[in-house]
Amino acid sequence: MREIGRSDSRLIAVPRPSPVTDAVKAILAAEDRHAWGLDELLEAVRRRIPGADFSTVFRTMHGLEREGVVDQVDLGDGKARFETRRDHHEHIRCTVCGLVSEVPGCVVEDVVAQIQRRTGYVVNGHHVVFAGVCRPCRAAARRDRTTARAARTG
Repeated sequence: MREIGRSDSRLIAVPRPSPVTDAVKAILAAEDRHAWGLDELLEAVRRRIPGADFSTVFRTMHGLEREGVVDQVDLGDGKARFETRRDHHEHIRCTVCGLVSEVPGCVVEDVVAQIQRRTGYVVNGHHVVFAGVCRPCRAAARRDRTTARAARTG
């Protein structure tokens, strides 16, 4: 941060321009993708700026989170993931390839009142990640089974 002036006896800090920050913002705006891992985002940034480093992408994402542009999401895979802030939704992650997709809307909305009655808590948020096998992985498994069957009978 660079100091540019004083207001009410306090310093005002303005973020320095950064090509990496600009690239991150452009990538997030251009790609309709959910739950970017920092490593995946770094790879995308490096296609534009080969010298970009992990720490700059990390700081950029945490800065965008503080500004309310992105949310950090936990999909249970141990990765720090981020996505642009939008209407509430859940996620589903393929247990074979790791693909993450959005489940539109809140699928547990009807259950919240029941949970509050049973626990005495006032629910102010939740985090649900479904696990399953995506269509391409299911299709690949079917092809593998068909090939194995043909090899046994052929």
